[in-house]
Amino acid sequence: MNEFFEKLKESTELDLSEVRMAEMNVNIGANTLEIVLVCPENIEKTLRDNLSVLKEKADDILKSPFAVKIKVKKSYFDEAYLTYALLGCLEKYPLVKHNVKSGNFSFEYDGDKIKAIISAPSAVADYIIDRGIDTELRNFIYNNYCENIGLDIRKTELDDEEIVFDAEPNKLVYDYEGGRKIKVSNVESFIGDAIYERPGYIIDVRQGDGIVLCGTVKDFTERKRNMKEGETEQKYFFKFRLEDFTGSVDCIYFPTKKTLDKIRLLHDGKQIVAFGSTELNTFKGVTSMVYKVRYISLCSLPENFVINRARMVVPTEYKYVKPQPYESYEQDDLFAAKVEPAPFLMGKEFVVYDLETTGLDRNADRIIEIGAVKIKDGRIVESFSTLVDPECLIPPKNVELTGITDADVKGAPTVKEVLPDFFKFTHGTIMVGQNNIQFDWPFIRAKAEPLNIYFENEQLDIMLLAKKFYPDFGRYNLDFLSKKFGFVNEEAHRALSDTVTTAKIFLKLAYNMR
Repeated sequence: MNEFFEKLKESTELDLSEVRMAEMNVNIGANTLEIVLVCPENIEKTLRDNLSVLKEKADDILKSPFAVKIKVKKSYFDEAYLTYALLGCLEKYPLVKHNVKSGNFSFEYDGDKIKAIISAPSAVADYIIDRGIDTELRNFIYNNYCENIGLDIRKTELDDEEIVFDAEPNKLVYDYEGGRKIKVSNVESFIGDAIYERPGYIIDVRQGDGIVLCGTVKDFTERKRNMKEGETEQKYFFKFRLEDFTGSVDCIYFPTKKTLDKIRLLHDGKQIVAFGSTELNTFKGVTSMVYKVRYISLCSLPENFVINRARMVVPTEYKYVKPQPYESYEQDDLFAAKVEPAPFLMGKEFVVYDLETTGLDRNADRIIEIGAVKIKDGRIVESFSTLVDPECLIPPKNVELTGITDADVKGAPTVKEVLPDFFKFTHGTIMVGQNNIQFDWPFIRAKAEPLNIYFENEQLDIMLLAKKFYPDFGRYNLDFLSKKFGFVNEEAHRALSDTVTTAKIFLKLAYNMR
């Protein structure tokens, strides 16, 4: 990539000395190759005015079978964005990612010079330097920013005993024996030898070689390859989508002279098992998997397939968020009248919970706070409360609503770290919330299931319960219900305060439950 960009700079009269090439993305589905250039603000217009020149030069250098596109974006430095970008680079190094969070980053300024500083325990800092990870981060900064940004790795005084060396994933089990494989039948060779190895789930596929997948062929198309200089014979490639019971993957097949006529017999609806390699393709910031098929066998897919889910085993101990004993004036006041809990609550455990998020879209938005309390035999006994680093900036409207700022969540555990602890806290309980069935429950499941965590607890919603027992109220939001039952929500729109208020309302409603 760097060699190409050097040739591009030499081949044009434009001054590209301050320009960086951030990405070169191939999108096989669109048959395009996109080159992303990052430039200072003062030359952005010049580059945009000369996109056709840059494209022409890039075509001459690459001689690519794909249509070349040039994209120009202005370099913009922001502390939070750079922090999250560098944390993303560290994600593949378990020792580093478990010990370096957003709170370990700081910045120093000297005129137009910016220095990004990562403070880490001595052993971790040495690991970063010895493995050349610091060089990788510097290269990332150079390729994506035109500002004069340096990087410094600094050692902290933290004792080595406090370093998290255990980066093993949480233990997984399956719903039933057999793992994540699909049992196909009637295997018949089509291209290459017959493939008898059991295919895995498409939803589980990762980048690698020797990948066996199965499914139904969809959107099968034949394409002509762009002819290179000196070529006299037209070549072809084939694109299709392979869809199994768990997902789909874009496929590409490059035939030989011997297999060209054979592959043309494939068509939509055919059930196949395939052998090949997978690689990641990033286009416009969206990363997807492409399956390069080498061999194909015909087969029959099972008729009554049930997904064998991988499930996280309930952790044996809390790692990032530890529950605290719940203390309340109302519960501890020795002079208050003793009120027996509702019979419905006895012999049961409930977790009342609430989320604060960056928005309402359960797929796109992020959790920024979780608050929960545990009720046992009608008494609140524990609280679970934590801010969550969303690894993105919090929208201003959400800051205004919750009071939670980017600075507040900086250094907080991420959702991947928090949810195993919350899973343990809720295990074996009935979960209760305010409008949780419509919002909190689907939201937390959307974030948990990609981590193989399945919250399948029974759900009770105080909004629905209040509608059932008090149909004349007319309104059922938390603010209205808390006032109606005589409770003060000290910090509305903060997870723990909303949770405690919800719990108090639930304890009242429980007298109506059987």
